[in-house]
Amino acid sequence: MPALTMASAQSSVPEEVSAPGVKANEYYIFTQELNADEAKLGVSVAVYTLTNIIVHKGDNVTIHFSNTADEVKDRHTFTMQAPYKMNHDLAGGENATFTFKADTVGGFTYYCTYDLPSMIGHLEVLP
Repeated sequence: MPALTMASAQSSVPEEVSAPGVKANEYYIFTQELNADEAKLGVSVAVYTLTNIIVHKGDNVTIHFSNTADEVKDRHTFTMQAPYKMNHDLAGGENATFTFKADTVGGFTYYCTYDLPSMIGHLEVLP
């Protein structure tokens, strides 16, 4: 059996990092209400089902964002500040699909403007 070289070991490592989706860099994010007494805790207890996204600079990123709340009045957002400035605000039961180019390397927070500090996630754009 031939010896495993560093070059052959590296070639077996996947080149892209992605959460499950039909296509590369396609992500499905749902809202989830946790069963807790928000009044007693003093903070909201909603979360995103996907809290970490890792892509590479230059990737086109597609997000399928679904507000799974039963009531229309229970709004959630997918919000990011510059350089990926966006604010997708959905009523309960609504869905949105949006695409952006990951053109700035670094770590960026996405969050729901209605449910801080519990509803946050992180986008990491690698070189």
